[in-house]
Amino acid sequence: MTRRPFQRLRRDVLVSNPWHLYCKDRYTQADGSEGSYYYIDMPGSCGVIPLFDDGTTVLGREYRYLLGGDYWEFPIGGMQAGETALQVAQKELHEEAGLVAKSWIPIGTFAPYKGLSTELCHYFVAKDLTADHQELEPSEQISVHRMPLHEARKLLVEQPCGDGMSWCGLVLLDRWLAAEAQK
Repeated sequence: MTRRPFQRLRRDVLVSNPWHLYCKDRYTQADGSEGSYYYIDMPGSCGVIPLFDDGTTVLGREYRYLLGGDYWEFPIGGMQAGETALQVAQKELHEEAGLVAKSWIPIGTFAPYKGLSTELCHYFVAKDLTADHQELEPSEQISVHRMPLHEARKLLVEQPCGDGMSWCGLVLLDRWLAAEAQK
């Protein structure tokens, strides 16, 4: 089967804000007809899994306005144009968890909303950690909890409505840990 590449004919930005562009593309579909595609264009996001030498990690318990409840999650934040993934990861770890890391290891990237958004989420392991203080944004309400990694995994996986970005972080972490064990 020969696949025809899709071709953008026109892009209209419907709404623009500092974090996202809400867009409508007119494009040539696989059968040659013209179609419309609505999506969110954004620079990306970054997640951080802090790993202390004693095997503990940190989770945030964050109130999520749109969902109306508290969720366990790793430090995660959105990128803005011109920022690198590492810069955002470092900023989010400090702002949300009050931690600074000397060692940063990229462990993978995934597309959290591949049919809806151009976003790619970049994940890092942060090591050689020192405590500082949180610098939360006015829209954030996050309590920080240090615990063994196995307890963090249990909280993330067993909460009634899980945080998908943190779940993906666990998968990337497991892949990285398995590769490290084979070295």
